[in-house]
Amino acid sequence: MARRFEIEDTITREYRLFCATGTQLVIRLLPPSDTTDPMSHFPDSLNDLFRPELQNLSESVMVGITIQNRENQNDKPIRISFRRKDQLAANVILSLAHMVSQSILDLMQWKSFS
Repeated sequence: MARRFEIEDTITREYRLFCATGTQLVIRLLPPSDTTDPMSHFPDSLNDLFRPELQNLSESVMVGITIQNRENQNDKPIRISFRRKDQLAANVILSLAHMVSQSILDLMQWKSFS
């Protein structure tokens, strides 16, 4: 199976306010192959990333995610609040992204009626 992402950087940061240490991964999703379903490529990529990165962490570890378009800095990042590692899966991220996009759509429709 071909890799769906590349890890570009790993940064360890200390969060003194929370008395915690965090590891930040900067990844780049690779484009789907010609034989891959483009609609399943993103969730499959996330699941492939989460499995090895989270498997050795203790159950009490909290994980947060920021998805950002590095090519277009005008795009706002999508942030997923800290969750236990067992609560983090591609379907959670897709659900939150859907809620964000639906909120934007509702706001745009509301403004057009004003």
